Amino acid sequence: MQSSQLLAGAAVTDITPPLEVGLLTSSVRGEYGAFESVRLPLKARALVLRSAQEMAAIVSLDLLALNDTSVGGWQAFKKGMSDVIAPEKIVLTYTHTHSAPESVALSPLYRTVEYQSWLTRVQLGVREAIAQAIDGLKPCTVAFATAELQGFSLQRRIPAGDGIVMSDSVQPISEELMKRGPVDRRVHTIRLQGPAGEGIATLVHAICHPVHEMCLPHISSEYPGEMCLELEQSGEHGIPLFLNGAAGDTNPPTVSMGPYYARQHGQALARIARMRDGDRTADVRTFKFAHKEIHLQARKEAGVANQGDALARLSAIRIGALAILFLPGEPFVETALAIERSSPFEHTIIAGFGENNIGYMPTATAFEQGGYEAGPGKWSFLEKGADETIYAAAIKLLEELL
Repeated sequence: MQSSQLLAGAAVTDITPPLEVGLLTSSVRGEYGAFESVRLPLKARALVLRSAQEMAAIVSLDLLALNDTSVGGWQAFKKGMSDVIAPEKIVLTYTHTHSAPESVALSPLYRTVEYQSWLTRVQLGVREAIAQAIDGLKPCTVAFATAELQGFSLQRRIPAGDGIVMSDSVQPISEELMKRGPVDRRVHTIRLQGPAGEGIATLVHAICHPVHEMCLPHISSEYPGEMCLELEQSGEHGIPLFLNGAAGDTNPPTVSMGPYYARQHGQALARIARMRDGDRTADVRTFKFAHKEIHLQARKEAGVANQGDALARLSAIRIGALAILFLPGEPFVETALAIERSSPFEHTIIAGFGENNIGYMPTATAFEQGGYEAGPGKWSFLEKGADETIYAAAIKLLEELL
């Protein structure tokens, strides 16, 4: 479908919870604890795109993730976010900050009155942000660029003895470990500007777990929040949205080391996002949206009772030769790179942590090696081969945009 004009609007709202809506302290034991303070508030940032034939929303939430169990039913939760845009055309994506509430039902927190009350506020906040973005729709241009950020990410799965350990257990991180692959250190920046060159929104896509402040008892939007704060200062970038990538096996070298490192990481990303060298223009006359749902199988030993948590929802948008694919859960960087190589588009950006959380999607090699990401547990419950199923579905979805 063709349109001569693409409209864009953006808005932001606060979704910071009360302190008793606590943080995950152990995924293995299913434990949570109350926060003690707020360091950086959590936000929901909405971008609405509309052509003559299509309208869709991208909502970036400063949350770990959400799933069918934790929201009490996915369809009803999404339907309450807009009367204008269909639920499947509202793409929820998460920065995956580990300094937000335990919102994926790994613990009993989701059953508490405090959590459920906060979740209703999140739903209504997203609804309000989408409505404001629709009210602010205006013609836009789209430009995008790619750069690299060194020194802030590494392959976190480290062979040790007969198994695999996390990179944070081998501190300090050596130069040799920093060079291990696979790691994708690219940063993609997408700028949407209005008729007078004013910033409407800036999307920044990078690949790394936000765990600089993990298990520290304060609420924080982590390095994605620091990046957004930096970009908001000048007023030139509109509403910034962070899109995390396929970071299932990517960590920063400074896990749980505190706000200083989150700030350095966020500011480094903001510097890249401000760069205009190498900008390419996307043809806004071609805007399309596609969505697909796939039923995956959960391993019985993982203890996942709700099969709705294993329903994978994939979404994709096309603006000219640029495609943005949103995958659910925590794919590995290898899976995203394989999809990108097979994509029919000249430029393909692959975001992880989209829609409902389906846990880790380990590769066949990762299953053989074992380690935390392979589970089994509520954080990693899919049957072996789910990554290949997602790969095949992603390619078909991208082909629908042609």
